[in-house]
Amino acid sequence: MKSEQLHGIRLLMRLLTGDPVDAMEAAKEIISHEEAVAPVLLLEVAVNRKYKLWSRVAAVYSVGLLGFRRGGAALTELLAAHTESAVLRSHVAEALGNMGYSGAVEMLGDTLGSDRSKLVKKSCVYALSQIRSPRSKVLLERAQAENPKGEIAKDISVALERLGSGLSGQGGMVPPA
Repeated sequence: MKSEQLHGIRLLMRLLTGDPVDAMEAAKEIISHEEAVAPVLLLEVAVNRKYKLWSRVAAVYSVGLLGFRRGGAALTELLAAHTESAVLRSHVAEALGNMGYSGAVEMLGDTLGSDRSKLVKKSCVYALSQIRSPRSKVLLERAQAENPKGEIAKDISVALERLGSGLSGQGGMVPPA
């Protein structure tokens, strides 16, 4: 067995401990050594409830920052699963934004408008601002029109400011995933 393969197995084992610190540190190392663990394995951990919460969170984090867009549909379904923890779903939203998965824009907007968790809402705002599509901007403007309070209102304003005029003239079309 090659040392790189052995390193990848060790990282995956650390991620699977479920310990928040070990799992997230393993995820960071996985991201810095892109070939260490196959993203499809990380996606399996992310979506499977048999794994501990922080193993799943670390896997989601890795999938997003590795830009594994083929996992976007599965992560979008995970975001929609209201029986999952808010911590996991907030990381899912951020991962969708980090990978620029435009196929999640509608679900992110729906979740922003209806979810009870402030943590999940904040992550949806972040994700929509990262995807940077005209539809993202429309959904953020719609959320702002509902007069949210506190941090969410501020986050939406900042996101819309960052999106700025860079999207004008694109006709409201969402780019393909």
